[in-house]
Amino acid sequence: MYLSRLQIQRFRTLYDVDLTLKPLTIIIGPHASGKSNLFKALRLLHDVVAGEWQAHDSQIEHLLWYGTDEHGNRPQTMTFACEFSTVGRYQVALRCKDHLSVESESLDIAQPQGRTLSKCFQRLGNRIETSVPTQEPRHAALSPRALALRDVLELPQARAIYHHITGWRCFDVALTSARQASSIPQHPEEVPPLAEDGSNLSAFLYALRQVHPDDFNMIAELLSDCIGVPEKLVVEHDAAHSAHYSFLEATFAKGRLIPPQSAADGTIRLLAYLALLLGDRSVSLACLEEPAHSLHPRMMLRLADLFRQVTAQTVPDGFTPQVLITTHNPELMDCFDLSEESDHLQVYLAGRDEHGKTQFISATSEMLTPWLERYRLGEAVRRHFM
Repeated sequence: MYLSRLQIQRFRTLYDVDLTLKPLTIIIGPHASGKSNLFKALRLLHDVVAGEWQAHDSQIEHLLWYGTDEHGNRPQTMTFACEFSTVGRYQVALRCKDHLSVESESLDIAQPQGRTLSKCFQRLGNRIETSVPTQEPRHAALSPRALALRDVLELPQARAIYHHITGWRCFDVALTSARQASSIPQHPEEVPPLAEDGSNLSAFLYALRQVHPDDFNMIAELLSDCIGVPEKLVVEHDAAHSAHYSFLEATFAKGRLIPPQSAADGTIRLLAYLALLLGDRSVSLACLEEPAHSLHPRMMLRLADLFRQVTAQTVPDGFTPQVLITTHNPELMDCFDLSEESDHLQVYLAGRDEHGKTQFISATSEMLTPWLERYRLGEAVRRHFM
C-alpha cells in the first residue's frame, strides 16, 4: 500500500494539482515554484486526520489560493483527494472561514477483484451516509472537526488509510536539537516516533538499540560505511533519565568518545535520515526537502542508494516507507536512471504559470530520450526544462 495519486485544489499556489506518485518521487524546480507548498499541504492533511487542527487556525487567511474568481471572490474551500494502491480513494474538502472545518468527505474502497472503486461513505456537513450494508456509523451526526474516516466507521480500509496518513512525516532536521540529550525511560517498551525536527534523536536511537538492536546496528554500520568515521555509534542512558549518543573514532581520538556537538553537520544529518528511514517503523511517507544539504557531493550515490533501499525493503510490522523529495542538487539527480528505474521512480519539474499557479510537469524517459543518450538525469532535465 502506498499513496499512488494526490490531487489538491486551492491550497496556496496549488490551485489544481494532480500528481501520480511512485515509491520514490523527486520534485525539482526553482525557488518559489510551489515545492514547499506541496509539503505544507501534506502536513495540513496529516494534522487534520490526526485531529491536530488548532495549529493551522492562526494561518487561516494564508491557506487558501490568494487569487479570485470572475466576481472578485476568494475561494472558501480547499480539497484533497488521495488514492492508495490496493485500498481506495479518500477525499475531504476543508472550509476556511474563521477556523478550519470539514465541508465534505468521502471514501471509495477498491473491490477484491480488479480496480473498480465502490462508494463506502459520503459525508456532507455534519451528516454521513454509508453504503456498506453491515456497517453502521457510530454517530449519526458529526462535529465540524470530526472525520468519518477516523471517528465513525470501523472498516479495515478506513483504518489503513487513517494509519497511512498519520504516518506521513515532513522531516526537517534541526541540527542543534538533534545533537542534544533527550528524555526516555531506561527500559523503553517501544521505539517512539522520530520527531520531525530530529529533536528526540538521542532517545530514538537509545530505544531502537533496546527494542530493535538489529535495526540500530544496521544504521550504525551504514553511517560508518558511508562516512568512513566514526568507527562506532555509542548510545548511553544517564542518571537524569536522558539518552545521549556519541561517536568513537579510534584513530583520531585514541579511543575517546566524540560528542555530537563536535561532529560535522553532514554526519548528524545523515544519521537522522538513516534513523528516520531505516529505524522508524511508523513512517509511511517521508517528505524530505533538500536532503543533500550539507552533505559532500561524494555522498550523493550513498543517499540515492539509501532511498532505493528504503522503498524496496519489507518491514515486518510497519510500513514500507514511500519517499518524496525536493532538490536543486544536480549531483543527486545524476545518481538516478529514469529509463531504468521508471517502475518505482517519478520525477516532476515544478514551476508557476502566468497566474501564479504551481504546475508539475512529469519528466519521463521518453520525453528526455535525446538528452539521456548523452547526459545523466540531472543534466538532461536541466537541458530540457530549464
